[in-house]
Amino acid sequence: MTENESERDEQGRFAEQTSDDDILRVIRESEFPAVTARWVADTVGMKRRPVHQRLEELHDQGKLERGKLSPRVVIWWIPNNEE
Repeated sequence: MTENESERDEQGRFAEQTSDDDILRVIRESEFPAVTARWVADTVGMKRRPVHQRLEELHDQGKLERGKLSPRVVIWWIPNNEE
């Protein structure tokens, strides 16, 4: 593999170096009760769009809750039963 190539996951997407557990950990350890995708992206060093996709997947798995503050602002938090 050359240095310009990245590994892909089973679905053919480029694999991220940050795990779901890493994402959940930074949310759990946040000083805030809920966070935005931008905040998570800045904290783990990823771009916002892939983080948003990962947050959606974690939500679908029941590991995160979400709420809309406005049409463009979504907040994410770990449900009480997951803590």
